[in-house]
Amino acid sequence: MMVAPGRTARRALTAFMLGMSPAPAVSARDLETALDHVRAGEAAEAVAIFRDLALAGDSAAQVNLAVMHARGEGVPLDIEEASYWAWRARLMGEARAAGPSEALIARLPERQRGTLATRLAADLEMLAEQGRFRAFVGLGLVELEVRMPKDPRRAALWFTLAAAFEEPHAIRLRGYALAEVAEPDRLAIQAEVRTLFAEWCERLPRESVPPSCPVIMARNEP
Repeated sequence: MMVAPGRTARRALTAFMLGMSPAPAVSARDLETALDHVRAGEAAEAVAIFRDLALAGDSAAQVNLAVMHARGEGVPLDIEEASYWAWRARLMGEARAAGPSEALIARLPERQRGTLATRLAADLEMLAEQGRFRAFVGLGLVELEVRMPKDPRRAALWFTLAAAFEEPHAIRLRGYALAEVAEPDRLAIQAEVRTLFAEWCERLPRESVPPSCPVIMARNEP
């Protein structure tokens, strides 16, 4: 059975949440309204606003929602749900989610980490289909940092795909993952990514497809 964080951890979570500034995509008024509810002890009202913003894809709200689940205020105490929202933000590049995501996932057993990895991967694939190439990096990080045991081969595949779509930092992460993969598997990964690259070129919205995609090249042929 999960237990609530101790007093020191609760203070740290509260300070973290209240110290965040709104991300550019979020209405500052909405976020400030939610934080006002927290300060006033109206947790349920704050959670409702954080959830709406989190579902819309705002990373600041996602981390704040994670904190509320971790504290069990306005919602039932749920470390698995808190981990989900913290990692959802982190995998799409929210640096402020690093601390909470690490602390929360450390409390999950392997089975629940597997469930979390599957859930995050499904969300990231949906984001990738919208042309958000950072999601490919996130998929690789799921295999290295969320799933147990970690899967460097699968991570290298996603990082290689992210690099093909010119996602920043993907080449460095690809090298890190490939260092743990045997040479024959590295060549197999390259073959798999060639196929994946073409498949994703077809799945992406037209405005997001880079000119290197085989789909675009075929369309441009006389």
